[in-house]
Amino acid sequence: MPIAELLDGQHYFIIPSFQRGYRWEKRQVSDLLEDIKQFANDDNLGDSYFLQPVVVKWNKDKSAWEVLDGQQRLTTMLLLLKRLVKKLGEDEREIYQNSLYSITYANRPQLDFDNPRAEDNIDSYYLSVARQVIDDWFKDQASKRQNLDSFKGTLLYDQKRQVKIIWYAISENSEDLQSINFFNRLNKGKIPLTNAELIKALFVMDYELHSSENRLAAEQLAMEWNEMEKIFQNDNFWYFISGDNRKTQTRIDILFDFVTCRKETDDTDFSYREFQKLYDFCREKERYQKQEVFQGEWASGINNMQNAWKQVRKTFDRLLAWYESNLYYHYVGYLVAIGFSPLKIHSYLELKKKKKKELQPEYEWTEKDTETALRQLMMTKFKKENKYLTKKDIDDLEYGSEFVQRVLLLMNIECCRRGHCIRFSFDEYKKQEWDIEHVDSRNDATLQEKEDRIRWMNQVKFILELEGTPRSLELANLCKGHIKNFEEKQRVNEKIYNEFYRTINKFYAREADEKEDEVDLTTKKKDFISNLTLLDSSSNREYKDAPFAFKRYYLLNKDKKNECFIPVCTRNLFLKYYSDSNIRATYLDSMRWSSSDREDYLKAIHEFVDPIFDSVSDLSEEEKP
Repeated sequence: MPIAELLDGQHYFIIPSFQRGYRWEKRQVSDLLEDIKQFANDDNLGDSYFLQPVVVKWNKDKSAWEVLDGQQRLTTMLLLLKRLVKKLGEDEREIYQNSLYSITYANRPQLDFDNPRAEDNIDSYYLSVARQVIDDWFKDQASKRQNLDSFKGTLLYDQKRQVKIIWYAISENSEDLQSINFFNRLNKGKIPLTNAELIKALFVMDYELHSSENRLAAEQLAMEWNEMEKIFQNDNFWYFISGDNRKTQTRIDILFDFVTCRKETDDTDFSYREFQKLYDFCREKERYQKQEVFQGEWASGINNMQNAWKQVRKTFDRLLAWYESNLYYHYVGYLVAIGFSPLKIHSYLELKKKKKKELQPEYEWTEKDTETALRQLMMTKFKKENKYLTKKDIDDLEYGSEFVQRVLLLMNIECCRRGHCIRFSFDEYKKQEWDIEHVDSRNDATLQEKEDRIRWMNQVKFILELEGTPRSLELANLCKGHIKNFEEKQRVNEKIYNEFYRTINKFYAREADEKEDEVDLTTKKKDFISNLTLLDSSSNREYKDAPFAFKRYYLLNKDKKNECFIPVCTRNLFLKYYSDSNIRATYLDSMRWSSSDREDYLKAIHEFVDPIFDSVSDLSEEEKP
């Protein structure tokens, strides 16, 4: 049905209460205007431009059409028609002002389509936004001296070329409940095409439209597309390069965001619209035999869709090469994990290469240059009050600092990169929540719930019995008595629990030359990075506040059974890998996390992380990112 046929002054629409309100945004309104304009100005696009379906049911009691689907399009079109009528001559304006169809929203019958007030309600807000977009568009056309006669004709006049809706009317005998059921059936499972699917369609159509000979080329493109999608479905690859499905409709969308240089502030449909612009440009260029190339920022020098596809392939091959390189895999993977997009990383590297070339035209960029540049980019996330942290600052990082997790993750990344035999598992890392865990338990008890405290005491009893020394067995019996007492009374005595916690803490915190009653917990700086490690949240919750010995037993047992992902440096820590085994090698040494262990662990952190922190020392102030 042509829009013009609705302009008889006899079409009245009601939006039922079970429908949502008007919610079109700026982009959707401007896209509609541009689409109609393109259709109106191009005879090669056929005689009809179809809006999506409008599903209605006649309501004889109200002598109106009840809209079951399509109210967003009908409402936007009404706003457009009202604005278009203003451009008519006096005689025509008088006729059309009285012939426009009308709409009433059952939930908001007071909606004013002529002068919506954004502050009144959410529907009025979206109406006012859409109306402003339409006003601005018409003013822009006027400033460009665009002739809109064809645009106007496709909407208002009974002529050969018209804008139409697909009109679908269901039985007028249906009851209200049946209308709701019909609406639910109509919308249930409705899945819109994704940006990637729309972009794929543009490429395939372009190949097929050129000639029948290109049918094989279109099929080849589809095969290559499928192969790329398969690789993006590989979790190892996906979590290395992104790992956040919430930001994209499909995984392969990240590739087109990269190609089109989509910024974080751009909406999710940006990439599709960029390819649509290129497609439209190419079709018009062929039609009018224009020679110029597309002017898009991302597609400089591209003059057809085939070249654009080559750029997509080139970008994908770059991502794949990063994935297959030991250096790029770990450094790019780390940068993505701390907030950088692949586009930002690539742009930064290209900028560094460009600057190097300007200073030394004959210079050949090396992998060492890439390593240094990526390290310098990492350091932009280690700034405090606009100053870079130094390697000396690492020692003073405390629990709660935003830098602790970045340092510990970087230590694990660098350990895997240097080792070559294993790769850091970004998929395992990004699928879980992570905590900064105290290696040796905190000085003060944190557990509050009775069940948590009883569980902690059972863990302590177990590890004390496992140690088997006279003092540990004495404490195990004391622990057993407390547990029995608490369970019988169905409550945990706060004072007894806290005293026992401090006793256990002193027992495990004492150094080799200390007596238990000489231990001063206030001097044990357990919140510094030398007593912190990276651990998945579920494991941390299982043994929160437990002494080092139980944490060690628990984690190594889970690791043997392959029940959880333990970062390599966390595993090494609990294995005492970083401790000097020539000095401390007894069984009891493995049950304690001493000051010497903390010193050795801190040295290991520095060994892996210091070269990255040193990378900014070679930069001048102007070069620092």
